[in-house]
This record gives sequence, structure tokens and C-alpha cells, in this order.
Amino acid sequence: MKLSCVVAVAVLVLVLCSQGQSQYANGPDKCCFKFYSKPIPPRAITKYKSTHHSCTTKAVILVTRRGKELCAKPEVKQIQDIMEKLDNLFGTPAPTSSP
Repeated sequence: MKLSCVVAVAVLVLVLCSQGQSQYANGPDKCCFKFYSKPIPPRAITKYKSTHHSCTTKAVILVTRRGKELCAKPEVKQIQDIMEKLDNLFGTPAPTSSP
């Protein structure tokens, strides 16, 4: 009797764990919690993307020429200028990471 209870509990735990992990399969790749605060030379940025809508804080991820990703606040004037410049260069904004 005890063995069957242990097995039942183990199966239940496995099922709950697998559901919890699959819940975020279509969720965000990356969310921002800290933001880059230094001035950014616009020529150093090659592209940007918005964070997923399920992230707790709305942010933009700027990608430098060296491939480094910087989190920035989209309401900052300098960041808006960089995004506008890239949009004018490449036509449309980079797609967000959400489906």
C-alpha cells in the first residue's frame, strides 16, 4: 500500500513539473530588468527588438555591431531616435520576439 502511494505521488509530481515547464514554451526569450543608462552612439547599434509582451517591464533590446545586447527604455528620447534611424534605414522595425 505504501509503495503504491509513493509511486502515485511521484507520478503526480512529474506531471505537474512537466506542465509548469511547458507553460513558457511560447513565452519570452529575454526580459529586461536592468537598463543601460550611459549615452549610446547611434552608429554602434545595428538593430533592435522589443521584448515579449509577457515581460513585466516594457523594454527594447539594442544590438551593437559586436553583437552585445543592451536593454533600454523605449520612452527615452535617445532610444526613440536610434529606433527611428534604424527604421528609416531598414524600412520597418525589427519584429518582436512574440509570435
